[in-house]
Amino acid sequence: TKNSFQNRKSLSYYDKSNKGVLMSTQEELEAERFIHRGMQYLKTTFPEQTAEMDDEVLKNKLIDGCQLALSHGFETEADVMLLVDFLWRLPDGAAESSDYEWMDEILSSDDMDNEMKIDALYNAFAITTAVKEDEADGKEL
Repeated sequence: TKNSFQNRKSLSYYDKSNKGVLMSTQEELEAERFIHRGMQYLKTTFPEQTAEMDDEVLKNKLIDGCQLALSHGFETEADVMLLVDFLWRLPDGAAESSDYEWMDEILSSDDMDNEMKIDALYNAFAITTAVKEDEADGKEL
């Protein structure tokens, strides 16, 4: 099946920083459709993580991820969902952990486009995971 987030449509209509600016009915519909598709994607891709969540909790967690993506220059639906997908793959509490400080450095980089940022995030995550596994096995890299 075709990934529903392949479209490069801008998510500017969902930027909450424009407080006081009313969205048009069309923009509201587009935002709700995006959130609905995002929730369905997360339920399908992360069934164990989403099984215990009611729709309101899932929606809020998705919106938090979208807002993080928008705040770091991710503007299209596809780019936003790439970052949201990555965030869902992290262990609980990773964003607050010193082991994952590299996330903010990568996301804040002016030297990378969004595709490069996503690649760098996955590479750094793989290295962090490998180090943690080796530490758990009593090895040093």
